[in-house]
Amino acid sequence: MASSEWEEVKRLAADFQRAQLTTAQQRLSERNCVEIVNKLLEQSLIDVVYTLDGKEYLTPSQVSKEIRDELIVHGGRINLVDLQQIIGVDFSHVETKANELVKGDGNLYLQLGQLIDSDYLDSLAEEINDKLQDNGQVTMADLIKSYDLPADFITDALESRLGTIIDGEMDQFDRGLIFTKAFVDRHTAKIRGVFSAITKPTLVLSILNQYKFPEKLFYNILEGLVSSGRLCGSISGGRQDRASYVPEIYAKTQNNWVDSFYKQNGYLEYDALSRLGISDAKTYIKRRFKSEKLIYLPSCCIGQGLQDQVEASIEEALASGTWVDILPLLPSILTTADASQILQQFMKGKGRLGAKVFCESIVCSEKFLESCRTMFDSLMKSKAEKDVTNAPQLLMQVDKKAMAAVTGGDNRKEARKDERRKKAAGGGGSSKGGGGGAGSQGREGKTKKVKKGRGRGRDAEEMEDDYEEESSRGHVELEFLPVEEIQEVLEKNLRDCPEGLHEELAEDLFRPLTRVYQEVAKAVYQSMTGTGTAQARRKTRGELQEKMNTLWNNVKLFEKGIKQFDDEDIESQLSKYLVKTLCTDITNLLFCGVASENQLSEMDPADVTAETRAKIVVKLPEEVKNPMSKLHASIAGKDVNEFLSRLDEACDPSICDILLKKIDKKKERQIVFHHRQALCEQLRQESDPAMALHLTVVITFQNATQCMVHAPGKCVPQLISHLAEHISPDQNAILIQYQGLVQKQLGLARKEHEGSDDHGKEEEEDPEMNEINKELRNLLQKVKDVALVKKRTNSAAEQ
Repeated sequence: MASSEWEEVKRLAADFQRAQLTTAQQRLSERNCVEIVNKLLEQSLIDVVYTLDGKEYLTPSQVSKEIRDELIVHGGRINLVDLQQIIGVDFSHVETKANELVKGDGNLYLQLGQLIDSDYLDSLAEEINDKLQDNGQVTMADLIKSYDLPADFITDALESRLGTIIDGEMDQFDRGLIFTKAFVDRHTAKIRGVFSAITKPTLVLSILNQYKFPEKLFYNILEGLVSSGRLCGSISGGRQDRASYVPEIYAKTQNNWVDSFYKQNGYLEYDALSRLGISDAKTYIKRRFKSEKLIYLPSCCIGQGLQDQVEASIEEALASGTWVDILPLLPSILTTADASQILQQFMKGKGRLGAKVFCESIVCSEKFLESCRTMFDSLMKSKAEKDVTNAPQLLMQVDKKAMAAVTGGDNRKEARKDERRKKAAGGGGSSKGGGGGAGSQGREGKTKKVKKGRGRGRDAEEMEDDYEEESSRGHVELEFLPVEEIQEVLEKNLRDCPEGLHEELAEDLFRPLTRVYQEVAKAVYQSMTGTGTAQARRKTRGELQEKMNTLWNNVKLFEKGIKQFDDEDIESQLSKYLVKTLCTDITNLLFCGVASENQLSEMDPADVTAETRAKIVVKLPEEVKNPMSKLHASIAGKDVNEFLSRLDEACDPSICDILLKKIDKKKERQIVFHHRQALCEQLRQESDPAMALHLTVVITFQNATQCMVHAPGKCVPQLISHLAEHISPDQNAILIQYQGLVQKQLGLARKEHEGSDDHGKEEEEDPEMNEINKELRNLLQKVKDVALVKKRTNSAAEQ
């Protein structure tokens, strides 16, 4: 600094001193100073903080300085409320400055309204380290309670000082525990000693309670000793109360016993494994014998050896045409129900050439069953001849038209009355097998009545009286022998069979023998009366016409339901499905009738295929070939109208002479009503989710439109969309939710099936599949109510 400048400074200092020593008239008063400061504050030229008494000003830097000074004075930790009272300014200024200091200084922290610096945390860590060295362990819960600090804050602060200020380590599974290495080593040695002395399965909790080990450290040490191989054993049950320690020597002995027993006997009993100390026998077996293909029964499981033995016996019986009882081949602890379950596994999906299971454990081959049926051939013929001679009325019911032709006018009147009574008893008939109501309903009523005296000393007059009495009620059905007499014949010819097999064989043979006997009796009767060929043809044509009219009317009603849809795509799918099902059935019936009329072949409509129809067309006369060929071609498309027009041409009197009768409105309502009743009854008994949803949607559609619909399963989503405007939003939501669950179930089932095929072994149950099945069961009744509740409401309205 130049000398002239320094002289100027001295001069100014002297002037300032003189000004200070002047009289009061030349000084600023306190009021003037306050006004000047306020003016400067208004113009934002200065920034000050008022004290609470308003007599002093503090600059922000001074507030920060005093906060730091007070923090040092109080040992590095001070509450902001106390700090505000000490400094004497408003709390908001203290809080703001404290936050600024924390943001600008990484060694300061603000927790629970308290300002803390790192020096305090260091001293805190030293104090905790002293406690740790004395006790061997400290818990965060105790520290939080003692020092009144948040858990995360104190945990992070102590974790960063481990290995430096704190001589210890934190539990890697539980950050709420700090311990010293000596403490861990001491308890490790104790735990190792205790568990090394155990020779049988022991609950871990009992050891923990007996020796008072610290629980949080105990499981970590025990699992570490087991995983490292220092303890020869295993822990089952994780860290639960039922967790147990199984010594390796015990497990080895246990496994050796299980392996030896299974190797010698070929099965494992669950109770025997429970007595060995294995709590969950099934899970243990699945884990122990992963590669074995076992069959799990309620009381035990059987291995491949026993399965092969049973299968070989069954194959031998089928090949030799005899029977075999598998129960003597199985261990004595297995019951008949177990044997039945084993047979279900073997018979499922294999066909077995028509073999049947009797008495739950006996497999009879088809050859054996056929030999049993042939035992009655000679008896059938002689009995039929005797019945024709003694009571021809019993055989006339085989062909009602033959009875009308042989008897006089009075008998024809009685036959017509009897036929009317049968129709009345049938209840009008529905679209599903309505024509045979009387015969099927009356079997029990007539059986004992007719069979009691047949061939047992009753004369022809009594048998005729019985026939007339039963015929008046419409319950006559020609029988061969009662079940008891069939059993007697079997017992005479099959002396080496068990008694129970005779009884079940007789019950199984009763219906087939009755049907065969009716055919034999029919042939005998027709041969003796001369009414065979003509009457058979008339009856066949009448039955064909009745069946075709039933199916034709159903097609017309289903076509009416298809017209309810505006979407061409769904309409096309339903039309195509109707053509492929009911229209194909009508075509097959007509082709069988035409083939029979032209003496080509006798066949069952169920066995007719497209190739069969093509072969029949080639062999037909020219006048019949063209319309039948067009009918055959029409079912390859998806147009119902085209099929119906081709069917009308084929049924023309000049070609097939089949009369298709249109139904009136009353009959149509009856068919629709009975169709709905049948579907509702099926829905009530249905437990399969996919089928229940299908039936619900079809019935709901009929409730909404009063039209029948014939739809495949893949069209269910489109039907649900169509029904959205006909049902309530809640019902629509239930159907959509159930549809989604069904699709998930089918998808998971498909994946499990593919996985099972790939791996060739039984897969464990999928938790997701179990959850979906549970939801489906819970919603099943709600889904059914969408259709059934609506139906009951409609029924009440109709009444």
